[in-house]
Amino acid sequence: MDIEHSVTVKLLFFAKSKELSGFKETTLSIPKKISYKQLLNIIAKKYNLETIKNNILLAKNEVVCEETVDIVVSDRDSIAVIPPLSGG
Repeated sequence: MDIEHSVTVKLLFFAKSKELSGFKETTLSIPKKISYKQLLNIIAKKYNLETIKNNILLAKNEVVCEETVDIVVSDRDSIAVIPPLSGG
């Protein structure tokens, strides 16, 4: 990871991701440009989300990210970690 060109983003956890991580929100330093898969792997490993990793959606500033497109972030952007939701 290119720490020299990193930014600090706010991570927001919802539902099962909040329960597993133990956080409602926190911050994380990541490169300004990162692939969806890289970011997902970092978050899953660091915040104990391996068991739900394949079902998580990531959203930047309330817009769901595409898995095939690199994510470009700036300081103070927010990344939401959205696990599968069930309802009824």
